[in-house]
Amino acid sequence: MNKYHRSSLLLIIIVSITIILSTYWLDVEIGYGIILLFLAVGYTIYLNFKALRNEQKKDKQLQ
Repeated sequence: MNKYHRSSLLLIIIVSITIILSTYWLDVEIGYGIILLFLAVGYTIYLNFKALRNEQKKDKQLQ
C-alpha cells in the first residue's frame, strides 16, 4: 500500500473514531465542527489522490 492510500485510510479511521466517540460516548450532537472536520478530511483525501496522479505522471515521463 503506498503512502497516499495509507494516509487516506488513516484519516477515514480517525474521523470515524472521532464521530463515534463524540456521538455515542460523550453524547455530543454532530455540529458544525464535526461537519467541518469531515469536509477537511475529504479535501485532504482529494489532495492525496491528486498528488498520487501527479507522481504517476512524473514517473511515466521519466521512463
